[in-house]
Amino acid sequence: MGPLLLRPNYISPVWSGPRVNEARGISGDVLYGESFDVSVHEGLVNVVEGGPHDGMPLDELVRNSAREIMGDLAGEDGIIQTLVMDAAENLSVQVHPDEAYARAHEHDHEKTESWYILAAEPGAFIYCGTTTDDVEALRSAAADDTIGERYGRKVPVSEGDFVLIPAGTLHALGAGVFALEVGSLGFKTYRICDWGRRRELHVRQGFDVLRTECRPEPSHLGSFDPSAPAGVRRGVTHRLFVSDVVDVRGSWEQKMGGRYEVLSCVAGTARVRTAEGEVELPYTRSLLMPASAGSYVIEGTCRVLRSYATRPGEVS
Repeated sequence: MGPLLLRPNYISPVWSGPRVNEARGISGDVLYGESFDVSVHEGLVNVVEGGPHDGMPLDELVRNSAREIMGDLAGEDGIIQTLVMDAAENLSVQVHPDEAYARAHEHDHEKTESWYILAAEPGAFIYCGTTTDDVEALRSAAADDTIGERYGRKVPVSEGDFVLIPAGTLHALGAGVFALEVGSLGFKTYRICDWGRRRELHVRQGFDVLRTECRPEPSHLGSFDPSAPAGVRRGVTHRLFVSDVVDVRGSWEQKMGGRYEVLSCVAGTARVRTAEGEVELPYTRSLLMPASAGSYVIEGTCRVLRSYATRPGEVS
């Protein structure tokens, strides 16, 4: 099976900026602040775009061809998910559950995510952790919807930064930030603060899973430089998934280790080729590379994130 490009699912949240529309060539008055590009979650399942499986829902294709697509990870009930977000306003301040809580209360999996910063306006930042370990102070601030401004830890970001957001971390994408998210199998989000926008909050659940000790720092990989040498660097590492940053000049070949991968183009345009097919992967788009491909070649002058699920015990 060749590479699977998927039809994006576009969402228009209240905080939407214009850069998803601009990157995808979407005209009209509706701004799509989110594009879910690899997902098998109910309501957001992508369908295959082009090729012999055109129009087939991804979850159905995975069920029918589990070993071919998932390889050694066949039997998992989800895949790594990717989405693109452009924030004209702050996103809600939120927390995600870990595996134990998600399984016990939500019939879901842990949601740990990571953000690769595609672009950021001068002075832009993300909220990433808390500035205090005083849970009662945090509860008091959550009660009047001020927890983000009073205790959210502001971390400046710029293009090429990559940050891991473990489950339990208080976080929010700040206004002016354009990011591609790579995340684990879970989907559940608990809003603790929404800046007075009056959407539903989930304060009790949020405090059930909040880990005030989580204060992640981004890796500063720098913006893509077409004249710099090609190479591979580790972006983020977690016990559930890993994402490498691959800078390509001409071509780059990767042998796969018996599991699927997700490739995301974060600079330039990539052409991804296997023995069974090839696709063009434009800026901000992602594809699913089935395990059965065995290997693939990326061609172009581009930067691509190579993300894959880890095996039990592979990463501590």
